[in-house]
Amino acid sequence: MIVCDSQDWARERHAFHPIVDQALRWIADTDFSQLATGKYDLLPDNQMFCLVQEMETEPASDRRAESHFNYVDIQYLLAGRENIGVARVHPRHVIIEDLRAERDVVFYQETIDESMITLTPGMFALFFPHDVHRPCCAAPEAQPIRKAVIKIHLNLFTSPGAMQ
Repeated sequence: MIVCDSQDWARERHAFHPIVDQALRWIADTDFSQLATGKYDLLPDNQMFCLVQEMETEPASDRRAESHFNYVDIQYLLAGRENIGVARVHPRHVIIEDLRAERDVVFYQETIDESMITLTPGMFALFFPHDVHRPCCAAPEAQPIRKAVIKIHLNLFTSPGAMQ
């Protein structure tokens, strides 16, 4: 997991993979006030896309933790305040819903050694497949949030010339 602020990215971007920089440059160049909620393809064939979402945060106890297998998430907060629980994958995590074939996501009953991070507008968190995360948690009160979730397929991190 990586947590950063979009204003600090210029100082830190040299340490990360170019596909992450490409996604964050797209965020920086996008006027989200002009985008409706929905899916936006950034690269063909679902290699990289953005989900613009609006929702109400909830108490953490009402949210399910999740993880992915084929995608890295960049969760960029546009409006509101959000807590996200995060823990490393653990052998004692119990999967209660398995949608990996349909949507590349599994949900967990509970998490082991979960920590909370708080995002405010302009902050983002990168979650790798081994990062169990519980997004959309109240921080501390429930409130509406708007966020952009960039999904980056793992093959873009390993395939030479995969970025376009």
